[in-house]
Amino acid sequence: MRYSLLFIFILILVLIPVAVGQQRSVAFIDVSVVPMESAHVLSHQIVVVRDGRIAAIGSRDSVQVPADALRISGKGRYLMPGLADMHVHFIRPSGLNQFQMSASSDYVAENKILGLLYVANGVTTVRNMWGHQAILDLAKDIDAGNLIGPHIYSTGPINDGVPQIWQGSRAIETAAEAEEAARADKKAGYIALKVYDRLSADAYNSLVTAGKSQGLPIVGHVPSAVGLRGALAAHQYSVEHLTGYLAALQPNTVVPIPSSSQALLQAVDFTKLPELVQETKASGTWNCPTLVVKQSIPEDTQWQHRLALIPPALVERYRKGYPNWGTKPDIDRMAYQVNIAITKGLHEGGAKLLLGTDAYKPNALPGFSLHDELRNFVSAGLTPYEAIRAGTSDAALFLNQQNEFGTVTVGLRADLLLLEANPLENVANVTKRVGVMLRGTWFPEEDLQKRLSSLSSRSN
Repeated sequence: MRYSLLFIFILILVLIPVAVGQQRSVAFIDVSVVPMESAHVLSHQIVVVRDGRIAAIGSRDSVQVPADALRISGKGRYLMPGLADMHVHFIRPSGLNQFQMSASSDYVAENKILGLLYVANGVTTVRNMWGHQAILDLAKDIDAGNLIGPHIYSTGPINDGVPQIWQGSRAIETAAEAEEAARADKKAGYIALKVYDRLSADAYNSLVTAGKSQGLPIVGHVPSAVGLRGALAAHQYSVEHLTGYLAALQPNTVVPIPSSSQALLQAVDFTKLPELVQETKASGTWNCPTLVVKQSIPEDTQWQHRLALIPPALVERYRKGYPNWGTKPDIDRMAYQVNIAITKGLHEGGAKLLLGTDAYKPNALPGFSLHDELRNFVSAGLTPYEAIRAGTSDAALFLNQQNEFGTVTVGLRADLLLLEANPLENVANVTKRVGVMLRGTWFPEEDLQKRLSSLSSRSN
């Protein structure tokens, strides 16, 4: 489906940043700072931003506001770091005669919209989980200020077995192929090697070895041939969607359990969870549960309004690719509850968690759904501070980017959210935005909402 000329015109009006190239200082005056280094708030602070970085934080007596600074009132307001969605999928170029849900000939236009949706929801950093040169180019354009979008850290392409589950992913069977994949991903500038379900144990271990030689960690699914304990023994750096835990929580029985999702969920033996949690903690493995993708697709008007902001062709591709999504609500509810319980166990046992959504999916919308995931984490027993930390300072720690983002600290990127209420009291307060600062450029909430409104008026 091609976009109309009217839509392209709206796209240009909506997505060009209003302050590209401007380096004017900004000062938040008399603001309560939520630094996310611990669960505390610093009251009556002045925060000065200059050249895209946080230049000063302190009391009125200790911080001098530049004479030419844009002054933003912080009275009764809270300043926190921008959020990080640690599992997203930007759109790649589609191959000839290939149907791929997360690839399209209109990838440029679609990615511009996704970038705006993230920022308009306070998401200023993402981890992209299927790499392509086009997405690396998008990241450069965003960082240069040419487009509105979050800072993108990307894995390389999916590494799967034969036959691959998804067209366009990379088939790995031999050590030589694993070594070539690791060299290529390192040269391209990706942050990790992504592994997938059908890898053989030998291919997986070859990727682990090759990744170590190139300084690239292993992230992704737990291949069926490897199993959770094999992935933990290999110190897989992150496990996505809690893959591997359901199989590892099956009871020890002589009689085989049917492999249907319902049977596996009903057979879960939670007495095994504490030991698995301790093995996870000891391995140093992080989990990105993406609980939101286990939830039912909402049917309310707010959801429909948000869905209307997504490029229609993208929505249609996923409907075609997942024709049965949401058709078994009872099993979905059971899977959600099991995954909540696993996440709760991981948290209580001290294993490390990341906030992520797997957007876009039929029930996971870019930007919006990260706020649903914050609430899911609270439902799993995390405090508001702990839930937000999984999408701010812990995300930076995972990426070894503590000197770039994740806290309100002098010297870090000025990716900030100004809120009307204290987020540490209720994660829902993260949606009460006055505005978003992206690499030092201030976007008032009214401006972001106007841009979203323009998107909803597009024509196809």
